[in-house]
Amino acid sequence: MLTKAPASFKIDKPLYKPYKSDKKGKVGMVYTKKGLIHFGASDYRQNYSAAAKKSYCARSAGIKDGSGNLTKNNKESPNYYSRKYLWNC
Repeated sequence: MLTKAPASFKIDKPLYKPYKSDKKGKVGMVYTKKGLIHFGASDYRQNYSAAAKKSYCARSAGIKDGSGNLTKNNKESPNYYSRKYLWNC
């Protein structure tokens, strides 16, 4: 469950701690070493059925970055946070 970011979020910039996004159209946000990442589309219902979860987890496990590396275990990737905090993959 994502919580609202504290008032000092943009000043303190806690690394790898996800919060509810303040960006329209996104569910969560997190600071990483590469900067602020927003993840999850707010117009989608996450984890609404076992079949949808299984399908999303299988599909998102194959997403690769520009270098050809899988993003499912990369803490610098929005895919990592969507899988972990929204879909519990």
